[in-house]
Amino acid sequence: MGTSYDPHFLGDRHPVYLPQLLGDTAKGSLAGGQLFDFCHFAIVMSKQTKFAIFSAACVDKSRAVPVTRDNTSWHFDERIGMENQVGPEYYAENDYDRGHLTRRKDVCWGDVQEAKQANYDSFCYANISLQHHNFNTGIWNCLEDWVLERVRTQKLIVITGPIHKTEDEEYCGVRGKPGCAVKVPYGFWKSVFYVNEGQQLTCLSFLIRQSTERSKDRCEYERLVTYQVPLSTITTEAELQFKGNLYERNPLFKQVSYATPTHELTAPELKQIRQPADIVMDGV
Repeated sequence: MGTSYDPHFLGDRHPVYLPQLLGDTAKGSLAGGQLFDFCHFAIVMSKQTKFAIFSAACVDKSRAVPVTRDNTSWHFDERIGMENQVGPEYYAENDYDRGHLTRRKDVCWGDVQEAKQANYDSFCYANISLQHHNFNTGIWNCLEDWVLERVRTQKLIVITGPIHKTEDEEYCGVRGKPGCAVKVPYGFWKSVFYVNEGQQLTCLSFLIRQSTERSKDRCEYERLVTYQVPLSTITTEAELQFKGNLYERNPLFKQVSYATPTHELTAPELKQIRQPADIVMDGV
């Protein structure tokens, strides 16, 4: 039933291989960073945080199928195990939504049966994270549509995941139940890959912070503001190493080492996004 993540989805000349886990992200991964396949997307889980490290999707807008949202489809994935997924009890009576990492409508394509399976798969708790309501329903959710407004391609690869800090807020559920087993992600990142009109692979990367707390050094990102960043910033923040050529395909490309502190990055490496025209598309 459909395909999972395909690194050659954008063509054999433009492979997008999934990133290698680094540092604490690798140490805390579930089953040594095993890739769990779903219809049109795949997930690598963290045993430590009980959220996905990243969710990677193949998107074909030319074959999109409208599937009605069904809020009864929430479910745990048996392969991953309930104990390794954050369940519904942590999303009650607070400002956090059950936020999809891979967007539901992104994977609803193919034949009708395939689209329905992808829709159901997207409601797996492995693909969900504690996302503040104001950004889950705001600009962050519009980014991929804005990219499509600016280019003529219909096929995208979208990889997204949470950002965790040592000082992340511990969340204990409603009135202390079920207990302090999870931490609210500091923020989220998203990278969109596509082939531009010049037949060149392009990578656009974005980051948003939802934490209300200042980091120990400084408040490097404004809360609930979306930034466009180089792919190297994702490596620094999420401890993920992409294939070398992918960094160069980002219009904000700058060679930044994994150890570079984020607060040392300056404009134009951090660009606030408020509307579609703010997205830097060129320069690759």
